Amino acid sequence: MGKKFWYRFTIITMFFNAGIIPWYLTMRSLHLTNNFLAYILPSIVAPFFIILVKTFVESTPKELQQAASIDGAGTFTIFYKVILPISKPILATVAIFSAVNQWNSFQDTLLLVTDSKLYSLQFILYNYINQASSLSTMVNLQNAGSTAIASLSTKQTTTSIRMTVTIIVVAPILLVYPIFQRFFVKGIIIGAVKG
Repeated sequence: MGKKFWYRFTIITMFFNAGIIPWYLTMRSLHLTNNFLAYILPSIVAPFFIILVKTFVESTPKELQQAASIDGAGTFTIFYKVILPISKPILATVAIFSAVNQWNSFQDTLLLVTDSKLYSLQFILYNYINQASSLSTMVNLQNAGSTAIASLSTKQTTTSIRMTVTIIVVAPILLVYPIFQRFFVKGIIIGAVKG
């Protein structure tokens, strides 16, 4: 089994997974149901991010590593003093992608968590949208004589709840992205083909 085989195998597994049932059975066998680690452990290692960082590190100039080793630096010193500072743009890019991915996921809560103390914000907002839709449906089915429910439906419409949830979901990403933008742009420029 050569290096190319494992590289191709990793790329193939990025696009195809076994499905939700084997994933759930794996999480249950690892005792990650009703556990906060269910949010952290499954997303620690992603093949796409590994290949992204690997490609970036391989594209760094070998002369920097050679110069550090000639100066007497060991492997860990070369990593911490040379490779890690150069890799800040790609690490920031991976951090942005991971943060957005984790912020938008609610399926892990839906499938693994039944304890309301461990619900993620996305799952809570999803429940609010469902409650607003059911309230709207209930108002439409009621007669016009019931003023308490009718006044409640005019104060909170389904659309207003959806728009509020949209702002809550998007605002943190909009606030965090400008902090990492300089690293993100630098990572794209460094990885570009120079002509």
